[in-house]
Amino acid sequence: MRLSDFRGKVVLLNFWATWCGPCKILTPWLVDLQNQYSPQGLQTIGVALDEDATKVEIAEFADKERVNYPVLIGNERVAKTYGGVPVLPTSFIIGRDGRIVDIILGLKGKGEIEDSIKKALGIHVANTPATSTTEPAQPQK
Repeated sequence: MRLSDFRGKVVLLNFWATWCGPCKILTPWLVDLQNQYSPQGLQTIGVALDEDATKVEIAEFADKERVNYPVLIGNERVAKTYGGVPVLPTSFIIGRDGRIVDIILGLKGKGEIEDSIKKALGIHVANTPATSTTEPAQPQK
């Protein structure tokens, strides 16, 4: 599988491991986001960086979590292709043109991940108090 096979789609490339606690929290969110945004062009791809887990153990984890996207077995060489993976999980959001548009290190909130996906897909993201860039109105004197 090559990333270039997905040109024209937004790719969420998630590096994870079966032993990673935050990865276990993130995986169901990625399943939900893949279900929700695949019609708009999202393709999630998981890359397992387990050194000790077997292919069977990785497949069992994916089955248990009902993963609905491809899961690949990765290694340090693959991780270095993206500049290294300093923590797990690490997710790269890759735009339709094949360029990295966001990097999510560690476990972030589902809403923050979703906002990043929406931006990459060209879906309007409403300003919320957490993401608003405008100054609050000042009381009149």
